[in-house]
Amino acid sequence: MAEKEEERVKLLGFWASPFTCRVKMALKLKGVPYEYLEEDLVNKSPLLLQLNPLHKKVPVLIHNGKPILESILILEYIDRTWTNNPILPQDPYEKARALFLAKFVDEQVAPAGFRSLVKADKGIEVAVKEAQELIMFLEKEVTGKDFFNGKTIGFLDMVVGSMIPYCGVRAWEFMGINMIPEEKFPELNRWIKKLNEIEMINRGVKKTRERDPTMAEKQEEVVKLLGFWASPFSRRVEMALKLKGVPYEYLEEDLPNKTPLLLELNPVHKKVPVLVHNGNILLESHLILEYIDQTWSNNPILPQDPYDKAIARFWAKFVDEQILTLGFRSLVKAEKGREIAIEETREQIMFLEKEVTGKDFFGGKTIGFLDMVAGSMIPFCLARLWEGLGIDMIPGEKFPELNRWIKNLKVVEAVRECIPPRDKQTERMNKIAEKIMSA
Repeated sequence: MAEKEEERVKLLGFWASPFTCRVKMALKLKGVPYEYLEEDLVNKSPLLLQLNPLHKKVPVLIHNGKPILESILILEYIDRTWTNNPILPQDPYEKARALFLAKFVDEQVAPAGFRSLVKADKGIEVAVKEAQELIMFLEKEVTGKDFFNGKTIGFLDMVVGSMIPYCGVRAWEFMGINMIPEEKFPELNRWIKKLNEIEMINRGVKKTRERDPTMAEKQEEVVKLLGFWASPFSRRVEMALKLKGVPYEYLEEDLPNKTPLLLELNPVHKKVPVLVHNGNILLESHLILEYIDQTWSNNPILPQDPYDKAIARFWAKFVDEQILTLGFRSLVKAEKGREIAIEETREQIMFLEKEVTGKDFFGGKTIGFLDMVAGSMIPFCLARLWEGLGIDMIPGEKFPELNRWIKNLKVVEAVRECIPPRDKQTERMNKIAEKIMSA
């Protein structure tokens, strides 16, 4: 690292944003000087629109001229770039678990505790109860610990802290709701008090932590994967395991009739994939891929460079959240008309066309993390739906680079073995589309 690298750090944020707040916490914990640029989200600055043209949101971290987007990715980038006072656990399983719970907070707790509560379609009492049921998972997680991370503040503390006590609680107070009463959530309230005592949150005082993780010698001997043959999320995990040469037991799930094992291992979402490794339970395909890459170091999947890794994770999230939504549900429902839906989907896919231009794979010369995510989702899942609807979504003349990439992908044995049967997949996707259209 250059000696004065930290002098070139800027953060675009908004004072009330929990996502901005958690990034500030991390920078202060690391002792990284930075320039803060407050955004007016009603009148977004040209700089924000230039740096984040896709989402047009804060926070945006700029380090040596490179923009990093999405608060979770920014926290990971900060932790990998400035190695003092580690934020994330070093152990791959503990890290995956922290990332899973962070996603749970942002995607489950936050909507239930704010938007669903405000709309209260089922009534305010029901909305409060549903939000408290989700928050109870966090109560159990922090029980017996000073912080979610253990003895010192870490990644999950920053995510939960910025979202609940420093954002959600204030909204609930305004609405006259005591969402986390001490008699029901004693551990969370104890944790909030300890969090408020930490000087670094307000003043940037450094904390230290020690960890000496060890790995079992024969981890690959006890690996199980709960999946579903047509799921792109399951298939990408299989690709990674095959690429790494990890033997595993595959357990096929019947999603309409979920097994007791799946419900036990993933009680929050009740979804596949679930990876079980030496008794450790890993959920969410992106987190599983990262865990696999950290646990079995041969044939690396993710980039080693912190910036390149953050970019790969950003585009992976883009595929699963933007492309999937537009290219599937929005396209099938076609509320604005089928042609408009196709055009909007192609506009998003064009970002990937540009990203893979001039490269054999998104990962460079060899297949990597983003190839597995985009490959499992687009050519081996969504494309079958598009075929069934009679749509040529990615024609060769408009997307020459993506079509070249798909051909390269099919040559890789670890990928080829995980491609769902075309006819069976197309039939399944058509049935799902019919259900959506008739709903």
